[in-house]
Formats: sequence, C-alpha cells, structure tokens
Amino acid sequence: MSQEPVTQQTVEVVGQRLHPLTPFVKGWGYFVVAAVALVNNEGLRSNLTVAGIGLAGVLVGGILLGALSWWFTKWQLTADAIRVDSGFLFRRTRIIRFDRIQAIDVAQPFVARLFGMAELRMDVAGGGKSDGKLSYFRYDEAQQLRTTLLVRAKGERAAEQQEHDQQAEALAPPLLTVPTNRLLGATLLSSTVVGSAGALVWLIVATMVLDFHIGLFAGLPLLLGVVQPIWKQVVGNHGFTLSESSHGLRTKRGLFDVQRQTVPPGRVQGLLITEPLIWRLLGWSRVELDIAGVAGQKEDGDDALEGAQLLPVGERAEVAYVLARVLPGFDLSRIQLHPAPERAKWLRPIGWRYLMYGVDDQVMVTTRGWVSRRTSIVLHHKTQSVRLEQGPIQRRLGLASVHVDTPLGPTDATALHRDQVEAAALVAAQAERAREARRTVAASVAVQTQPNPPSPDGSSNSAASPADDSSDR
Repeated sequence: MSQEPVTQQTVEVVGQRLHPLTPFVKGWGYFVVAAVALVNNEGLRSNLTVAGIGLAGVLVGGILLGALSWWFTKWQLTADAIRVDSGFLFRRTRIIRFDRIQAIDVAQPFVARLFGMAELRMDVAGGGKSDGKLSYFRYDEAQQLRTTLLVRAKGERAAEQQEHDQQAEALAPPLLTVPTNRLLGATLLSSTVVGSAGALVWLIVATMVLDFHIGLFAGLPLLLGVVQPIWKQVVGNHGFTLSESSHGLRTKRGLFDVQRQTVPPGRVQGLLITEPLIWRLLGWSRVELDIAGVAGQKEDGDDALEGAQLLPVGERAEVAYVLARVLPGFDLSRIQLHPAPERAKWLRPIGWRYLMYGVDDQVMVTTRGWVSRRTSIVLHHKTQSVRLEQGPIQRRLGLASVHVDTPLGPTDATALHRDQVEAAALVAAQAERAREARRTVAASVAVQTQPNPPSPDGSSNSAASPADDSSDR
C-alpha cells in the first residue's frame, strides 16, 4: 500500500515588527527642524522655560506618534509575496509579489549606520521608489532577509549568482567614475543655482545698501535654491561609479546614503541627454534612462519625471561611451538631424533652430531647447504609439508636431513644429519602423528560447542553449 508523500509546509513569519529604533531614525529630522524654529523665535529665546517646554512637547509628541506607527507596522512572508501592513488611523497594506522583484539591496543611511541598522530596497516592476522600501532592521537581519527574498524571487542559483556578482563588483575596477570636483562645478553652474544665487545677492544688496526692508524670510527660498541642489547632486551622487555585472550595468552613488541600481540589458526603453547652457560650453551632459518595469519619479517641486541616472555629469567622450554600452553599435554623432522649417520661428523665436529630429535603424532622436537642450532617444521596438498634433496657430503656419509615446519616464521624444506634410509622413514611417522592429525582436527572442535539436548521437544539447543562460540571469 503506497503512501502519499508528505509535503513540508514552510513556516511563515507572521506579525513581525521592525527595529524598535525605527521611529527615531525616520523622524530625527523633524525634531531638529522644530528645535531650530524654536531657537530662531525671538520671543521664545527670551523665555527659555517656554522654549524648553515646547521642545519637550515636540519630542514627546513625535515619540508617541512614531511609537504608534511602529506598533501598527508589521510585515510577513507569504507563499508568493511579502506583505506589509501599516497605519494606525488609515490602514494600508502593501503586497510585493516575489515574481515582481527585480533586484534587492541592503542600504544604510547615515543615521541608521550609527545604530547598526539597515533597510531593504527592492526594485519592484511597475512600482515607485517608496513601494519597495522596508525599514529598519538590524544589519545582519536585513542581510538574512535579503537572501531569503532572493531565493524565493529568483531561486537558489540566481541568489548565489547575485551574491557572487556583488563580491566581484567590489573587487573589479569600475568602468567609469565621476570626480567630486566635477559634480560640484556642474551643480554650481546649473541654472537653478546660478539664478537663486544671483537673486540672493541682489536681495542682500537691496537690504543693506538700498535700505529695502524685505525681511529675512524672503531670502530663505532663494537660499534653499542654492543649498538644496548642492546637497542633492554633490552629496547624493558622491563617488558615482558605473560598473558591469552579469545582470547589466550597475551604478553606485551617495556619501551618506549609498544607492545602487542595475540597468538590465534589453529593458532600456529610452534615454534623455540634458545639456544646460553653461554645461554645453564646457562639453558636459547628464544622461538618464527609462527602464521597463520601473515607474518614473517626480523631482521635488517639479513636474518633470526623473529616470535612472546613467551619468550625472560627463564629458562628451564619456557620454558616447555609456550610450554605446547601453545600445551596442549606437553613435549619436552619425545620425543626421533634420531642422525645423524657418517659419517655426513664429512659435519659437529663438529656440526654433534647435528643433531637430533624426532616425536610424535602431532609434529615433529628437532635440529641443536652447537654454537647456534636451535630446530624447527612443528605441523603435519600445514605441507604444505615434501621434500627430496640430494647434490653430500651427494650422495657419502649415506646421504640426509628432509625438512618439513611450512608458512613463523622463524621455519625451517630440518632433516639434514640422511641416505638416513632413509630419504626416514621419508618423507613418515611424509607426512602420516600430512594427518592423518589434517583429525583429520577437523573432530573435523566439530563436534564442527554442530548444536545440538533438545531436546525431541522440543526446540533447539543451544544456548549452541560450535559454538556460538567460534563466540564470
């Protein structure tokens, strides 16, 4: 009499809370801001007792709110996902499926590092920056949980391969490194910092020389316009390196908060090259990416979308190098760009000369902007739709704009103010290029994934097939 095999059930961790110091690590900045505000208040400075009571109230209130948030935040592993429940007034549940996890990193922001704590950062397909964060754990606990999630998401071999890649990455020399002095110079010469610094100098002169009593708080936004970009770019991108792993290109950056990101081959949907006016004189550019499955992020206080940074600031030779690494065989300088007709100057009196587009067998390229030039590069097989738009003034001038739509991200490929006949032809041609490119890519994938025919001796050659190699990646 046969017996049914006994299936061992995986014991799940239910209702696990995060590190008890999590509220302090997350909320210490609010306490510092409250302390600075109380100290800067002239009335409270004269009455230290009231100031002390107010500061103590902020501290106690912050501890209570943080403790409540920590108490009601729990995580657990299920059969196919990690579940996070949070919120004591409004309950929120995040379910992150293992098959949606692209990569997992253990990060240690500055304050967390002081207490030996770390957070998990998971790249979740279709998710934002905060969707895949789980903080904070003890550092060794975070490493153990990362290994567990990697095994469940990608299997034992893939997890071992990723661990091996990280060790090899630490030992191998990077492909490219951005010097800190170039980061600082590029930030100081950006339009935001130059404009804010100029306005701040004028405000100081107007207050001290011309006796304009504008007030101190009028200069705080301008001061933030100088300090915030320097902090974000110089500190956030400090030590930027680009290296190579079996999963694709990998970036590492950050002074206090080290961040890593992988650019998998075949998932790049578009690129954006930004060249502010002063940067162009020095031959500098910034390169960003649209990556499939990773939603674009909005900059603070801006409507523009932020993509994955491939190069925060680089020289022309470095830009050409990284573009060729992402798109093998691509050379931007060889693409013939077609300018807009002269009558477009009625809509763009200065910038019409910089409205261009060009195509080759792999991509479509568009450029625009004379203060900050933006060059968008869209792969044909990643094109989602092509549309023609024509406003009332454009109709009078015989012009139209062609938009090449891609998934959410910073890339915005638009051929602005073309001749309407040329625009109609471009829409039809780009749609056909996109269809043909998708057919070519689909055929290539089908050839790579089909099993190899048996050898003459009857044995299978599937062990050497590209499909097996891709499964490990």
